[in-house]
Amino acid sequence: MTDSSSHNVQLTKKFENGVYFTCEKCGSCCRGFKEGEVYLYQDDIKRLAEHLKVKGTSGLRDFAKKYLKVVNDSFFLKEPSAERGKTYRFKSLGFKFAGEDEHCQFLKDSRCTIHEARPFQCRAFPIGWNMLINNIKNFKDYSKRCLALQNSLENKGKFYSREEIILWATKEYEMEKEYFFEMRRNDFNIFNVYPFLSKDMLEKKP
Repeated sequence: MTDSSSHNVQLTKKFENGVYFTCEKCGSCCRGFKEGEVYLYQDDIKRLAEHLKVKGTSGLRDFAKKYLKVVNDSFFLKEPSAERGKTYRFKSLGFKFAGEDEHCQFLKDSRCTIHEARPFQCRAFPIGWNMLINNIKNFKDYSKRCLALQNSLENKGKFYSREEIILWATKEYEMEKEYFFEMRRNDFNIFNVYPFLSKDMLEKKP
């Protein structure tokens, strides 16, 4: 869930002056998605479609059926004139995962095959993830399976300044906010926002 006040990026004390991070290219962050999703936004889909040479509505529909799924999302918004905010719940798009290890379908031999066109969420890891840079417990939990994050905790790797972190984290928030308002303009109907989706892509409740 995203909070409408999260554009005021808060950094945990460990990272208030910056963070060290260099990807080890191990593919660990591309596996084990039972605990979360890789959300996709309109710019992500356009970039992927261009990279994979997907053309036309039928091409997008086939691409969506093979690689995407409809997932739950939420956004907290407090209108300027309102005394209290409200949490809105709606649908978003995310990657489908494969195998017992829940890996990204574009991961081959621990390498990303769409690296140049990868989604913003992947590009922004970890410095653009508000849930990591403002919560040291979350960061340490993720580091248990990511050597690069372990190195970050030991101040090893490329240095990203406080300003760079805030820039990435703010962009994450702005993308989520833009999608929320687009959904609200379309009565929270994801099929109006993405007309190439098939109705049978809605997750079936157990």
